Amino acid sequence: MTWTVNEGDCLDPVTGLASLADASVAHLISDPPYSERVHAGFGAERRTDLSGARGDIGFEHLSLDVLAGIAEQAARIVTRWAIVFTDDRGIEPWSVAFERAGMRPFCAGQWIKTDAMPRMAGDGPAYGAEQIVIVHARGHGRSRWHGGGKSAIWTGPVKEAGTVREHPTQKPLWLLEALVRDFTDPGELILDPFAGSGTTGVAARRLGRSFIGWERDPKYAATARRRIDAAREQAELFPARGPKPKQEALL
Repeated sequence: MTWTVNEGDCLDPVTGLASLADASVAHLISDPPYSERVHAGFGAERRTDLSGARGDIGFEHLSLDVLAGIAEQAARIVTRWAIVFTDDRGIEPWSVAFERAGMRPFCAGQWIKTDAMPRMAGDGPAYGAEQIVIVHARGHGRSRWHGGGKSAIWTGPVKEAGTVREHPTQKPLWLLEALVRDFTDPGELILDPFAGSGTTGVAARRLGRSFIGWERDPKYAATARRRIDAAREQAELFPARGPKPKQEALL
């Protein structure tokens, strides 16, 4: 297994995704910036960043040009699944962009939060879920995953015991591990163009997949490298055990 976190813009025409060969990665799993509405509302309802300051989330919302650029590159380099987190306003733009680029929209999944933040103003319901756009590459065989016939719904908390949040929009590790298990196979290469604090890479390393990512912010790129490297070391110290013995019926 290998892993790389590149510091820089994933759409740089020389050093970004354009530097990857056609059909060179199996999957894209990413948590890109959300819509302008989400970014403008950050800090409302008592939401804060990691410093405790209210207001600016620290990076720009996703523009349609960037969204289209990611979709075009994904269609060129991804051979199986492309999975992106978004808010409700991002489902259609992402689906349309992927389809125009030549990929096949599959469905929109959801992460349902069991500890979602309430709407403090009490003037309407709070958001209790985030959306997940799921598409598949064309021309590389039939789609397959490990989830059987289950729905594209993953339910669980934002906060994880013993985990320090190092990015304002950091997804929980259990969620990324669930996606990696459901959609990918051991040894495959997973791409994240918006690596952030590296949670996708951590999940990939822990589950025996390779990883390549891009992150523009030097601070978060360093955080991602540290976290992914630590995950590799943990895997070496505590190798996976074989299957548990089956418990025979006592009666």
